[in-house]
Amino acid sequence: MAKNDNAHSIRLVDSLNRNTGPDTAKEFEEKHPLSQSANIEKKYEWAKDTCGYLEDHFDTDTIIRVRKECRCNDGKSIANKLLKYLNKAESIEEFVNTFNQNETFAFMEYMSDNRILFCYPECYCACVKRVPRELSKTWCYCTLGNAEGIFNKVFRKDVRVTLHKSIKTGADKCVIEVEW
Repeated sequence: MAKNDNAHSIRLVDSLNRNTGPDTAKEFEEKHPLSQSANIEKKYEWAKDTCGYLEDHFDTDTIIRVRKECRCNDGKSIANKLLKYLNKAESIEEFVNTFNQNETFAFMEYMSDNRILFCYPECYCACVKRVPRELSKTWCYCTLGNAEGIFNKVFRKDVRVTLHKSIKTGADKCVIEVEW
């Protein structure tokens, strides 16, 4: 049996276990293993196959729950950076403007005092970013978990996140709506 020791696959199997049950997680792990030593093409193909599997077996809400838990980190360092801007700002609009003036890894668009768009100018997914081919939006739902983790910490309350566009689906940027 092929090794299944890649961090992306381990997170996905763990999320499937929590959200759909151990039988489904085990079935996926046996049929779709991903080795830590997989090259970029193998990772991309695994991601593409993963999207197909999830889309064939689950509804959109379940897919989003599963993928949100596949985030690569808790967002704490980005949240701490954002908090510095928020704590110095007198309004959400000023927070957004200050962030945009000082950062290049992402940018924000002010929508209202309880809604922003958080945007990435490039794909940061270590699993697929180096392969210049598109993927299903299913793959990109993990970024909702990242954004939720970041902005729950920033605004100190639960936020709602919605993925509007992503680079891997052909858009020029990733756009996540954050509402609190």
